Amino acid sequence: MTATVRVVSGALEDGTRRGSVYGGDLLVFKDVPPLREFCAFADALIREAFETEDPVRAQFGLGRDEYLSRVEALQRRFRKDDAAKELFLAALGHVGVDLRRTSWDWLYLRVSPDGDEHAGRRTAKLGFHRDTWSSNVYAQTNWWAPIYPITAGRTIAFYPAYWDEPLKNTSREWDLEEIRAGGSSAPVVPGPTETVDTASELRPVIEPGDLLCFSGAHLHASVPNTTGVARFSVEVRTVDTGDVADGRGAPNLDGEAPRVASGWFRSVGDGTPLPAVGPGLVTEPGVE
Repeated sequence: MTATVRVVSGALEDGTRRGSVYGGDLLVFKDVPPLREFCAFADALIREAFETEDPVRAQFGLGRDEYLSRVEALQRRFRKDDAAKELFLAALGHVGVDLRRTSWDWLYLRVSPDGDEHAGRRTAKLGFHRDTWSSNVYAQTNWWAPIYPITAGRTIAFYPAYWDEPLKNTSREWDLEEIRAGGSSAPVVPGPTETVDTASELRPVIEPGDLLCFSGAHLHASVPNTTGVARFSVEVRTVDTGDVADGRGAPNLDGEAPRVASGWFRSVGDGTPLPAVGPGLVTEPGVE
């Protein structure tokens, strides 16, 4: 597959967007006003957490343990912040998401420091993976946005050749419930068990205020950061409840997760958990 990166100004009708995502397109919504507000809000929290006016270089003034402690406290605060949630939901609504039929997991502030000295579970670089290997929900859409300017050396990478090419992986042995219970030493996400051909690698570089939208079924990974500047980004996963119920979504080529992580997602309106569905429930790609 040759990845199509579609740049969108303004909103896109929700069914059209979902069909495009389930077909493998990467969508970049340009200059989303509520997202600009969100980035400014996040910037204030980040500066406060690290007590610096230069948070992207904060690691160089802090020891590993102190840095990781501050990252953890910041991520916990961010996840619970109602203002952050409202601003991001406004951004989703601005680009056309029908929030009445949308469930999501949670806002995650990812911190990717330079090099490996400050590496930890809270700053882990994710290897090659499809999110659907762990969620088993093929109507899953991922949303990703940088807080500060990025480069090709501190972004995420996609491998679109694997959109229609299966890849042997550890999803059969990986269980989200065991990870959450803390009773497993398994990696944060399932990974491949064969060598990945990176020839099709695509590294999107977008601006703060831009919003990247893609299917959780895309093979992607963190880019190892050796730029001398940390990457701060926000991500969240959504599902359309109607598509889940009707078995619509991206194709499942190689996912063998033992259960569907329905409880991972809750209604953005009232917090109702996504109804349980059977394993691998994808009967047709796209939307009506």
